[in-house]
Amino acid sequence: MIGLTATVVNTNKTDLVGAEVLPSDVTSALIWLGILLAAAILLHLVVGALLSRASKMTIGRMKWGGIVAGALQLPVGLAIWLLAATWIIEHGAGVWVQLAGKNDAVALDAAHLVNIILPQLRIIIVVFCGTLFVVRAVRRTQQLIEHQAAVSESEMDLTALQALFGIGVVVVWFVGGIVGMQALGMNMSAILTIGGIGSAAFAFASKDVIANFFGGIMVLFNRPFRVGDWVLVKGVEGGVERIGLYATHIRTGDKRLVYIPNSTFVSSVIENFSERANRRLSETIGVRYDDFEVVNVIIDDIHKALQSHDAIDDDQAIRVSFGGYGDSSIDITILAYSKTAALDDFLDLRRQFMLEVGRIVHGHGADFAFPTMTLDIPPKQEVSAGH
Repeated sequence: MIGLTATVVNTNKTDLVGAEVLPSDVTSALIWLGILLAAAILLHLVVGALLSRASKMTIGRMKWGGIVAGALQLPVGLAIWLLAATWIIEHGAGVWVQLAGKNDAVALDAAHLVNIILPQLRIIIVVFCGTLFVVRAVRRTQQLIEHQAAVSESEMDLTALQALFGIGVVVVWFVGGIVGMQALGMNMSAILTIGGIGSAAFAFASKDVIANFFGGIMVLFNRPFRVGDWVLVKGVEGGVERIGLYATHIRTGDKRLVYIPNSTFVSSVIENFSERANRRLSETIGVRYDDFEVVNVIIDDIHKALQSHDAIDDDQAIRVSFGGYGDSSIDITILAYSKTAALDDFLDLRRQFMLEVGRIVHGHGADFAFPTMTLDIPPKQEVSAGH
């Protein structure tokens, strides 16, 4: 009986050792892994549905809540899954240690992972997702402003708006990087000092690029011209097509595209023809010398016609004067300014008024002069006597 009992006991021990039965700690860790995964899925679905619904708010003050909710969708989803992944890795490290038994190297690596690497990784995840949220909020605000400008047909300079928001995004990412490095315990004073020295060297090597960049910033803030304006800069005349951060694109009258570095606008004279308040009507007409007696009357009638014209600006100079004796005409000069600055309207005004001038001249029995030449031929008698 004793020997049988011993045999049974030994058989049971062998079965226990050979069976693939996990320790209770490993089993509980696997259960926690399942719970974490299920919680991440549930949280992602619930929060995603709420933010998706809130992002569709576009009425009144609620639209800003929609912007925030829309900007939060991607960062929150990333944060949920990335943070859940770190906790899954942490519990997985516990399972790793349990399965490795009394392996000191494995325990040391797991402790380093759990106590040092994962906390820093969580900081990076939080800072990255927070920065991404701010960037997305800036971009969605830009889209809202552009949409409102399009709906209201505002004259807002969209190029300047896009450039400013682009600069804002760069600044947000830069600040986010600084905050993340500071949170990780880096010595930012030393980094900024080294970065300052490197920036000085870089600035010296790329001074033209930096000059053009800040020239573009000055153009966007001072706005000496806008997209669509007709300008003259250093002999280049044309319409502004695009204001970039490095160069401005100008389409000339013969449809050539000219790229002008933005640093040019800092030290050059800029003529913006689109910003004129009036257009000048400056003409010279010539009547025949045979119409000498009616020149004063013609001048007075043209002056009255200018003063009574609805499209002529009375606040500006109006002059009709004797222009001098030409080679074949008596010249009359006309100077006035239109109320409109639009080219098409001005050309229509000029056509109507100059036709009216023709009617005034013809109404007094006069006519416009044209180039003539008079030849004085001596009499035949004098010619014969000369021979």
